[in-house]
Amino acid sequence: MSRVLVVAPHPDDEVLGCGGSIALHRRAGRTVGVLYLTSGEHASPTVPPEELGPIRETEAVAATAVLGVPADALTWLRFPDGGLDSRDPGQLGAVMAVLRRFRPTLLYLPHPGDGSFDHREAAALCLRAAGMAGSANFPEWGGRPWWVPTILGYEVWSPIADPAYTEDITDTLDVKVAALGCYRSQTQAAKGAGQADYIGEPARYLAGYRGAMAGGGFREAFSVHRLGTASP
Repeated sequence: MSRVLVVAPHPDDEVLGCGGSIALHRRAGRTVGVLYLTSGEHASPTVPPEELGPIRETEAVAATAVLGVPADALTWLRFPDGGLDSRDPGQLGAVMAVLRRFRPTLLYLPHPGDGSFDHREAAALCLRAAGMAGSANFPEWGGRPWWVPTILGYEVWSPIADPAYTEDITDTLDVKVAALGCYRSQTQAAKGAGQADYIGEPARYLAGYRGAMAGGGFREAFSVHRLGTASP
């Protein structure tokens, strides 16, 4: 059975990048887990970080439940928001340990060119961890080696220039929009004027554009970083 792991640098990235695809995987009966690298505690100019982190974690539990993912399938590493570092051995080892424990057959992560420092570092961190997790040379991070056969990169703030794959999410778009609605702390009303706001109707725009470029409907677009079933 397929096992799907979604890496989110911050709570809400999992829904923005591939929420419709997550809902499709759950409808097909696949196991889905979400790995949150940070709690997104620096995402508001009005709420202190020590308060916002727990709020966003609670919102993430509600949002993923809408997609069909239970709370016990969520993993929180709580790295510092704004401090993801692909060269940090501790961060690298922690991600490797999750990959070896969850043993995904499909891994989603931000595409390497996304317009956020944390997103770009998350991509580098997770791609490096996925390469090392398949080696027996790092026993200190526990578990048996695991080679992730398929890795896809999703888009959030910067569209992928030439997507290698798109997923038709027409049937789950409303679920994606409803899940994003759980992130009330990230609305413009909560954060203040001039802040980004993707809750509600704006959540449909990129998916609509991707659908228009691929024959209609609504789609999520991905870069392909690994595609196969065999270990190297």
